[in-house]
Amino acid sequence: MKRWGLMIIVSLFLAGCTAFSAVGQPEQPQEAVVKQTEAKPLPKDIHLVALGDSLTEGVGDGEGKGGYVGRLVPLLAAEDRVRTVTVTNLGKRGRRSGELEPVVDAHQGELKRADLILLTIGGNDVMNVVRSHFFDLSYERFAKESKLFADRLDHLLISLRIANPDAVIVLVGLYNPFSTTLPNIPEIDDVIAEWNKASQVVLSRYDRTIFVDIQDIFTDRDELLHRDEFHPNAAGYEQIATRVYHALNEQKEWWVN
Repeated sequence: MKRWGLMIIVSLFLAGCTAFSAVGQPEQPQEAVVKQTEAKPLPKDIHLVALGDSLTEGVGDGEGKGGYVGRLVPLLAAEDRVRTVTVTNLGKRGRRSGELEPVVDAHQGELKRADLILLTIGGNDVMNVVRSHFFDLSYERFAKESKLFADRLDHLLISLRIANPDAVIVLVGLYNPFSTTLPNIPEIDDVIAEWNKASQVVLSRYDRTIFVDIQDIFTDRDELLHRDEFHPNAAGYEQIATRVYHALNEQKEWWVN
């Protein structure tokens, strides 16, 4: 009887210790519980408006994929936070910077909905200087026109910001396709660099803007040009799309939040 009594007492003691351990276990921190149950942000529908010249239109793309804009879309759509990408492409061959204001005025609805506004402009402004002064081209003529171009770009940015204060605006810079066609202007690389620098200064005055420099992509790379020796070919557009995507990826919080 004493042995059974001792065993009962020990059993009750062990049961009490087990119950105490379960009750006395520290609770999981509330912060950890919140982290486990926190929902991920919903994927976003991205509205993209592309403005500008033949590079936006995709002239020279022998594969018919829509130039750099068409190649950028699947890269953006593959992002975890992106559900769909809707594109309005307003690019037109031959368009100069002074011809974009009416386009902006005519497409206020699309611009207001835009999360991203892509822009290529300036190449035809440079070509206009070439055509107008082919026999007396000089660095000074390009420099003078660069200042006028910067003023027009500034007014364009104002119009875009009035239409949409929040969209990310991406300006793709100029490149030099003239290495073989303008031998009488050996400083043409410097001309293009100066125009790009002027564009960067303009964009720096506005929030949520990105300048994408592509001049180096086409330096001594004629294999990236269309047979017209001016527009990119399919491979050239692929390079531009990749460069623009990386630039957007560095500022992802601007357009996916």
